[in-house]
Amino acid sequence: MEPKRISLALLPTPLSCLERTSKLWGVDVWIKRDDLTGAVETGNKIRKLEFVMAEALEQGADMVITCGGEQSNHCRATAAVARKLGLDVVLMLRRTGEGPTGNWLLDMILGAEFVWVTPEEYKQRDEFMAQLAEEYRKRGRKPYIIPEGASNPLGAMGYFHAAHEVYAQFKAENFYPDFIVIGSGSGGTYAGLWTGFKNVGFDVKIVGISAGPDTKELKEHINDVALGIKSKYFPELELNAEEILLFDDYWQPGYGVITFEHVRFICDFAAREGIILDSTYTSKAFMAAEDLIKKGFIPKGSRVLLWHTGGVFGLFSKGQLFREHYFSGERTK
Repeated sequence: MEPKRISLALLPTPLSCLERTSKLWGVDVWIKRDDLTGAVETGNKIRKLEFVMAEALEQGADMVITCGGEQSNHCRATAAVARKLGLDVVLMLRRTGEGPTGNWLLDMILGAEFVWVTPEEYKQRDEFMAQLAEEYRKRGRKPYIIPEGASNPLGAMGYFHAAHEVYAQFKAENFYPDFIVIGSGSGGTYAGLWTGFKNVGFDVKIVGISAGPDTKELKEHINDVALGIKSKYFPELELNAEEILLFDDYWQPGYGVITFEHVRFICDFAAREGIILDSTYTSKAFMAAEDLIKKGFIPKGSRVLLWHTGGVFGLFSKGQLFREHYFSGERTK
């Protein structure tokens, strides 16, 4: 039996052809616009929150606890949704020193409570959140813990259903991609799409572009989440971990850190298509797609779907880089 779900996202999100990018790259490029799932809560995380928040409410929670980086899209979306549902929210954040802008600014406006940890402490995030939850229970509260990125089998069901959604759009548009390219951080989006396409019987290569250095651990987590979906909801699924395609060549110079090369790509893509990419996931994933086409991994003439997972608010913490690019004379006229 499938888990309960509440309606939070604006669905279905658009699927559209990128004609100019297709001409430039030499492949048939389309884009799935999950940057349009909402306003403040926009991005891929809200699909997952439809399921985990349903469970939180069912369990009688009066607050949620989750974690991420200082510019976490997941934490911002969680804070917005929690407030919409009348819940308090505690965010355990890994400090990066970018200041009160972007997602963190929105977290503050939404009245989230912050618990700051070092990158080393963040490695023990699940234990830290469990301790926090216990402290709040002693005060009479009813906390519900959401793991990083809501990337557990329950949250990944959001992208299991996204696969069904986009497959219906494929049929309507008569566009059946050979490759789907997504940025991958905590793995729930990948796991959900992988199992969802298995469920509808659509064979497609999902190319995950790792947002950080821990690609081996990420692949293991994706497989674990997918196996969780299989065991809990769809035992008939046939999964083979060898099908998980992850590339770890494109996350440098660091998680959420960009160079002028990324800035140029974001600005060129925006000028060409009128679509803004984020600095952590989509810019690096879509740059990777172009590079994989040049290298022949994605053959010329292929049909490619770029999955936009949102995250535009994080750009505001990179304002100085974009300002320097704008006045450098290199910007697209």
